[in-house]
Amino acid sequence: MLALGLLIGGVTLVLTWQEQKRAALPASALVAEAGVYPVASLFAVHNAAAQPDAGHPAPDFVIHLPDGASTSLAAYRGQPVVINFWATWCPPCREEMPELARAYERYRDRGLVVLAINDAEAHDRVAAFLQESGLSLPVIIDPQGEVMRAYKTNALPSTFFIDRRGIVRVRWIGVLTPEILEQHLRTIL
Repeated sequence: MLALGLLIGGVTLVLTWQEQKRAALPASALVAEAGVYPVASLFAVHNAAAQPDAGHPAPDFVIHLPDGASTSLAAYRGQPVVINFWATWCPPCREEMPELARAYERYRDRGLVVLAINDAEAHDRVAAFLQESGLSLPVIIDPQGEVMRAYKTNALPSTFFIDRRGIVRVRWIGVLTPEILEQHLRTIL
């Protein structure tokens, strides 16, 4: 399991979680504080048979934190969710990340949750990218590619727009321009 706390260049990378250990965390728990770079690791994937295409339920997965707390995609039912699969070595992924972060800031008061799921890179590489780019999105490292398999995607970047009922409304493969991102956000907000 990847450690959540990491010291890089004098900056401690930690998540601030408001709930007790092993409790499902509300979406508000993923709000990053200034200077904090949230990186969690994947614990489990559920609903392997779910079809992640538009109109089908989004496959559930659990995020497990080193302190014992966990949350799942199902915990965000009632909120619009964007799941973005990405990697630091992927130029289109790097290009769209700032726009995803801006959308997260712009719409989180309307309940928007953005989960940036990294494709099996080392924790220190992901944390360094977040620090250097100044991004403060909730990031999950998928070390074995389980979530990518559950979402039946192997292309990066890939983005899923999930409505408040947990239904995939849009499956977008490729870079998100600001216009495309806004268009698809309208389907779930």
